Amino acid sequence: MRKPHVRTTIKYYLLVIAVLVLLFVSGDFGLVDVQKTAIVMAVGVDREDDTFIVTSQIAIPQSSKQGKAAQTVQLVSRGKTVAAAFEEINAKTGWYPKLVFCNLILLGETTTQTNVFDALDFFLLNEYLSDNCLVACCDGTAKDMLNVAALVDPSGSVAMQKVLSNHAARVGTVFPTTLREFTIGYFGDLQSGSLPIIKTQPQQEKIGGAGGGGVSPSAQSEQSGQNGQNEQSGQSEQSSPTDKPVFSAGETALFARGIRVGKLTSDETFALGAALRDLKLAAFSVETDNATCTLTVKNNERKTKLQVGADGRATLKLKIILTAGLLDYSQSLPLEESADGGDVPSGVFSAGEKLLAAHVQTAFDKCRIAGCDLFGVVDRMQKYHPKTYAKTKDKALETSLLELTVHFRNIR
Repeated sequence: MRKPHVRTTIKYYLLVIAVLVLLFVSGDFGLVDVQKTAIVMAVGVDREDDTFIVTSQIAIPQSSKQGKAAQTVQLVSRGKTVAAAFEEINAKTGWYPKLVFCNLILLGETTTQTNVFDALDFFLLNEYLSDNCLVACCDGTAKDMLNVAALVDPSGSVAMQKVLSNHAARVGTVFPTTLREFTIGYFGDLQSGSLPIIKTQPQQEKIGGAGGGGVSPSAQSEQSGQNGQNEQSGQSEQSSPTDKPVFSAGETALFARGIRVGKLTSDETFALGAALRDLKLAAFSVETDNATCTLTVKNNERKTKLQVGADGRATLKLKIILTAGLLDYSQSLPLEESADGGDVPSGVFSAGEKLLAAHVQTAFDKCRIAGCDLFGVVDRMQKYHPKTYAKTKDKALETSLLELTVHFRNIR
């Protein structure tokens, strides 16, 4: 005869197995019914007065037998709210938009002229959208920008995400922002934040153009034959790859109270990254009297302290230490001076310190004048000097100062 505790254990295991079987049968395993669901990869939001224009870039899966990658289409809908515009997609197509795969929200120029959270509130309340979704803005309309077929990828949103990648942030070429980061800044006292500005630009060089040499007659005939075959099969491209633009996001838009109030250049964006975020293997070019030197910034350290004077004026003391080595030099150097990071030529580090300090100072001044607290002056003042801030809150950021120290040290 079995002991009571043995029978209890068997019942317990049977109950667990029954629960697991129930979950297995009732779960959808995260699968998506592509016949009923619109897989939204990116969303663009524009405004016309009180109407939101939502452009959804939707992935259309292709049969594996065709051997093609998934294609994308743009669906444009309108509504008094962003949610109403999304519901119009279902009314037009029978698809229900699914935002769980959405990795980019692009705000058009008209959207950034008013409080952008009139549009972003919908995405914050949507429980299926990731807080790590990238947010960016553009000049012109988001609808036109998403419709661009870029050189690196036929899907505009995928090409934009490559420009806004973590690697691009680490090397300082962009200053990307997620929905979570932008929201945290917005709900601060000054409602500050920043977004990268997506732009298109032509390729630097034309391939096979007048300046790049002609195409041989045999290559021309072969190409024309291929084009003829493509036209017969209905797969011809509307434009050659060399005509397609590339995306850039080196400039950064400043926001206060949810409205775009300023812009940082690409050099100031790099300086902002050095002052606020971690850089890794970033390239930084410095011009000296004799030549141009490109440094590789292995890493950077930051030390920040806020000091408030007797008059209530805040001074942000910021020290940036960058570990850098020689990446390239416009003049030939001996092997022993260029190997393993190289001995940086005399005067390069001092010139780099002055150049980077000037860009950081300019970025700080632009933020201060625009009322955008990206450097955290007001946040630190609220936390460490609440009584003084209560008296000077209206002009705390406007009257603040930056005491900056930039130091380069050799990688060796």
